Amino acid sequence: MPDNQELSTEPPTWLRAVDIAIGALSLLAALIVVLNPSYGVNTIASLLAFSLLFNSVRMFITGGARQLQESFRGLGVAGGVVSVAILGFLIFSPGLGLTALLLVVAATMAVQGVTSLAHYLHRGHPRWLRTSSLTVGLFFLLLAAVAAFLPGLAVVSVVALLTLNLGVTGLVSLIAGIRPETKAEQTLVKLVIFALFYGFLNVNWIDLYYNEVPGYHIWLILTYMAPFGVLIVFQGLKDWQLALSLGLLVSLCNDVGYFFAGDLLFGFHVDLVTWLEGQLGLLGDKVLFDFQGGAFDFPVTSILMGLSIYARVAAVGALLYHWWKVQADRPG
Repeated sequence: MPDNQELSTEPPTWLRAVDIAIGALSLLAALIVVLNPSYGVNTIASLLAFSLLFNSVRMFITGGARQLQESFRGLGVAGGVVSVAILGFLIFSPGLGLTALLLVVAATMAVQGVTSLAHYLHRGHPRWLRTSSLTVGLFFLLLAAVAAFLPGLAVVSVVALLTLNLGVTGLVSLIAGIRPETKAEQTLVKLVIFALFYGFLNVNWIDLYYNEVPGYHIWLILTYMAPFGVLIVFQGLKDWQLALSLGLLVSLCNDVGYFFAGDLLFGFHVDLVTWLEGQLGLLGDKVLFDFQGGAFDFPVTSILMGLSIYARVAAVGALLYHWWKVQADRPG
């Protein structure tokens, strides 16, 4: 019994709040950098500094968490010290060239990868947290290897690597703060994460390059919904709210993340601020594109797109809330 208490990892409320705050700030920093079209060595240095700062705070917090074993607390402190040392080197060496900066990037992500993998070995963590730690650790080590062994990377590619790093760090921090415990909570988090990645990477890639077929937007809508139709097939209509809300979430990732994915991952160079204004309805009656519906096509104006986005955001929130209430009321 004492051993189980020693291995308890239930965090206090303040620690969960800090994790959520760090997660939100990490995602905001990634968004700010993506909106900045003037990529250069200074941009990389600034982005790396953000990443180091947020991860240093998280590692030091880990070192102070009494819920963890002493070895893991020591690892958190050590990781925080190394991150601060790299941050100090970065601040006091402003003239670093791209090659040297790449090595700093690789070292930073390697530290993050090792500390994440170590948490996978901690049997006091719940299984979902150990699995996510393993996945994130391997992901960071992969990014570190890419930065270290591909010195010919373009500046924009390094920015993409670091932005992904900040984005994943932010997402992990948010999940650690929310800390899903019941099976329904864990299922919802997994499905939402899948929907975000599916929409941002897969659907946007298709939409950026393969959008000239008859009735294209009908097929695109079916692509939004296709993965979640499996829920209906296996669970029946009782989970229709969840399936529909996740499909709408994918559509939002497409409509709001379209040129973010294009600029960050596929080498497009679009003025994202102006494009976002159009998507959010701030350009009034300006026609953004023609909806290709096969038998019916029509122009989509900025205000129409904006209203569509706001309506879908409200629908996702309402549907997920209703599904969640139904889950809570079900026996067992």
